[in-house]
Amino acid sequence: MHEYFVTQQLVKIAEEELKNIHFKKVTEIKVVVGELSGIIDESLKFYFDILTKGTILEGAQLKIIPKKALLYCQKCSEYFERTKDFTCPKCLSLGKLTEHGKEFYIESIEVDD
Repeated sequence: MHEYFVTQQLVKIAEEELKNIHFKKVTEIKVVVGELSGIIDESLKFYFDILTKGTILEGAQLKIIPKKALLYCQKCSEYFERTKDFTCPKCLSLGKLTEHGKEFYIESIEVDD
């Protein structure tokens, strides 16, 4: 359910960014979503369609760009993507979670002018 509030803020930020720009229509908004952000893509799209009705964003496509989580191996000082578990593919030690994969931000807004 927190996707509703996250999407509400996303719409608010996008509207604020577009306030002083002259355009005919917003065509696409690209949003980066990390796999550890806790945000469910389908819910984000669902609420985006609802919350943009009657706004300057109505009809825009929401494109979600997924970001994989990166783990850090302290033994060999390598970053790696998590597969089935937290095991480093290089040395087989356990990796630790990093901030990579927790992202959530607007990457770009495309408009027709």
